[in-house]
This record gives sequence, C-alpha cells and structure tokens, in this order.
Amino acid sequence: TLNWLKAAITKAQENAGSTENQQLRLESDADAVKIITMHRAKGLEYPVVFCPYLWQANHRNNSLNPLVVCHLPETGGGTTNRLIVDLGSAALEKHQTQAQYEERAEDLRLAYVALTRAKYRCYVAWANVRSEDKANDSALAWLLDFAEQDFSGQQAVLQKLPQQDEQAFAYRLLEVSDTITGNYQQPEKYGKLLAKKRRRSLHTDWQMSSYTALSALSSSETPELPEDKAREGQTQINNIIDALPAGAHTGNVVHELLENIPFIDLANKLDISALRDKACKRYGLKLDQSEIIDHLLHKAVTTPLSLTDTKFCLMNLPDSACLKEMPFYLSLPSFNTQKINDILSDKPTFQPLSHKQMSGFLTGFIDLICEYDGRYYVMDYKTNSLPDYHTDTLTHAMREHNYGLQYWIYSVVLHRYLQNRLADYNFAQHFGGVRYLFVRGMKPDIAMSGVFQDSPDLTAIEALAALFKESQNLPLLLDAYMDVGSRATQEQLPRGLR
Repeated sequence: TLNWLKAAITKAQENAGSTENQQLRLESDADAVKIITMHRAKGLEYPVVFCPYLWQANHRNNSLNPLVVCHLPETGGGTTNRLIVDLGSAALEKHQTQAQYEERAEDLRLAYVALTRAKYRCYVAWANVRSEDKANDSALAWLLDFAEQDFSGQQAVLQKLPQQDEQAFAYRLLEVSDTITGNYQQPEKYGKLLAKKRRRSLHTDWQMSSYTALSALSSSETPELPEDKAREGQTQINNIIDALPAGAHTGNVVHELLENIPFIDLANKLDISALRDKACKRYGLKLDQSEIIDHLLHKAVTTPLSLTDTKFCLMNLPDSACLKEMPFYLSLPSFNTQKINDILSDKPTFQPLSHKQMSGFLTGFIDLICEYDGRYYVMDYKTNSLPDYHTDTLTHAMREHNYGLQYWIYSVVLHRYLQNRLADYNFAQHFGGVRYLFVRGMKPDIAMSGVFQDSPDLTAIEALAALFKESQNLPLLLDAYMDVGSRATQEQLPRGLR
C-alpha cells in the first residue's frame, strides 16, 4: 500500500501539467453510464440505478454440486463460525440445505445493496422464469413472495405495490414479441486484413554450430555416424567391460563421473557408489553389476599415457593441472566446408565434409585439457566397444566417426588458448598433443593401451585457425570458460595459465 501511494504521488507530480485535462475528463465522465457489479457498488450512490438481473438466482450450492461449503449448524439452531466442506458425508443433505440457506442470505444482502444505491430512482426488471417443475428461488422472488406464484399471481402482487404507495412504486408490463426482428453486429471499421508481404529473404547461413553438426556432413564410409560424443556403436561382447551397454547412457555416465570425481580417488578405489548410482539413474543406465563402472574408471585413470614415461597417467594429474569440460566459442566468418577438406585431406583420421556454406559460431566442450611436465594436452573419453584396441583399429574407429575432425578443432582451441595465456608460448615446447582414451580397452599394465595419440602439426593448426578468425568485430572466444558459461575459477586453471 505504501509503495502504491509513493508511486501515485510520483506519477501525480510528473503529470502536474495535465491537471486541467484530467479535470475535463472527469467532468465529461460524470454523465456517462457506469456498469458496475453489486459487490463493487457497496458504499456508492448514483442518481438513477438500473437492476436488470435481480430476477436471476445463483446456484453455487445446488444438489448436483459434489462439494458443499457451509458453516456447521448448531444443534440449537443458528450457525457457528466453523466453515466445513462436505464431500459426501452422512449429513450431506442437511449441509446442502444449510449451504442453500447461506447462499440466499448472501444474495439478499447483495440485492439490498443494489436496491439502495439510487438517489432518485431505481429501475428493477422482473422476468417470469418459473417452470412447471421449478419455482424462481432468487432473492427478489423471496422478497416479493413469488416462490409459488404463477404469472397472474406475480402480476397481482406487482400491481398492488403502486396502490400501496404511489410515491414509492410504479409498475409497467413490457410487451415483448416472440419474433426476433434483427441482431446487432458491430460495423467493420477496417477492410479485410492481410498479412504483410515479405520483402526480404529469411534464409541465413549464420548459425550456432558444433562438431556434431560438422561431422553430420561427413562423406561417411559407414552406414551411421554418432549423434554426439557419447553415442558410440555396438560390437560383440568380449569381456566383462564390454558387458556395459553401448550408447549414449553409458557414455554420459562415464563422462560425468570423470568430470566430477578426482582422478586420484578413482585410482584409490574410494567409494563412488552414491555418485555412480545417481548418474546411472539420471541417464537411464541399468546394470546388473554397477561395480563394472568402478573397474572401468580405475583402469582408465591408472593406464600410462606415454610409452616413455609411465608416471604420465590421469591419476597423477592434480585438479590444479586440469580443465574439465572446457567450453569454447569460435567465431566463424562466412566460409565453405571445402576449405576444411583442403587443409585436412591427407590426415588419416579425417573424413571429407560435404559442401556447405557456414557462418556464425562454432561451440563445444573439451572433455579434458591438462598440463603434465610443462606440456599441455587435449584428451577425450570414448566408450566405443571395438574388436580390439590395436593402433590400426583405433585409427579406423577415429576415422569411422570422424573424431579426427573433432580433435583438430580442439587442437586449434588449445593452440589459440595457449597463445592468449602463456607469455612465452612456443608450440614445439608447450603443445603436448592429443590423447583419445577408449576406456574399454585401457589396461594399467600396458602403456598406451586403448589410447589413440597424435601430434598435430603447426602448419595445419594455423591454417584451420585462420578460418576461425575475427569477423565483424566478433572476438575469437577462446577464453569462453572465463566469460561464457564458466565451469572453472581462476584457482582451477592449470599451472602457468593463472
């Protein structure tokens, strides 16, 4: 209320210059006909009042209403202040009678309000709506004792009123024809409405795109491509790990657990059942032996990721050296995908893309960017079940699903990111390369088992980066995790990037 008053005072002060116009409007409205409800009319007065519908009765609490609301009757008569709702008790009929009584009392109070608003004259309309089976039970019918009167009886009562006090009452019977002579229809002020004709093309090459959208343009040599990084194909079951169902649900569970659980906890086989079961429930993964997931993740974090340095594995990467699920946005000037084909045509894991003109932004999330021994790596987790995990098989799987396109894009992101973050950045010194972890095939006793690795060359990375250059003052958003949808704080940056 105080806020409203303050706003009203402020508005009045702002409109002080229009006081004269407001006064003119109020004076012109004084003679206007006002339509108002009986509830809103309480406390008001008008020179002349018309009550056109007092002959109607409300039936809020009729016998067909399954919900009866009334005040609980006292045993000695009268009512209490206790309001009840009867949904079908043994006393339902009694409560219906009480509810109808209270309804009529309320209607009488409203009728009194309507009839006493006039200063000089009140016009009241009466319509004989009594049927053979049902009397008029409105408040006005109760006041005039019309409940059991037929039409002639009603007329007799109404005609006596002027005779009793001709200064207070006047009566007139309106003859209404049974024939409808016409109907009112608001004249059309406007002609036929037509939609405005479009004068420009709504087609645009601009879009928010992703690796998934690009990979869908692959000239695939296989019948299907994954819809996202978690939708991998199926093969025959070779061991207990392969008993895990293939598809999005398994991939999503693995990704979520690797994102949210420290690698060292997985290596030490700490209890992850709560997070694991929650993830499985979230993605609809049903397992007879949930511990398979624990075993799979333990192998993934303890398998060496280098043939020459067995200490290089996920479990030895502290959280401070990791960026998990790093988001990025790359500005796309208008270009044709054939330019990507020209740059990566000789890469064994890349499938050429069909021709398409693109512009806008390329966006995505990198599973893991990490720093180890001064070098920075792109890593991605895959749950594909393959016949084996030899180098040739992994390379074939990478090409089959065009993961090559994915890691070249990720390499551009990491390269440009390091350029922005490391003052002394040198590609040969700091760029460690790419690791794709096919977690089903990883074995702690065999270094690089189930791991595809590549060391992208600087020439191809720079050529790709040139495609994603600044366009129309739109920046290359490689610090997106700090500016858009950030999942990392300054303290979570890998060492050297803070």
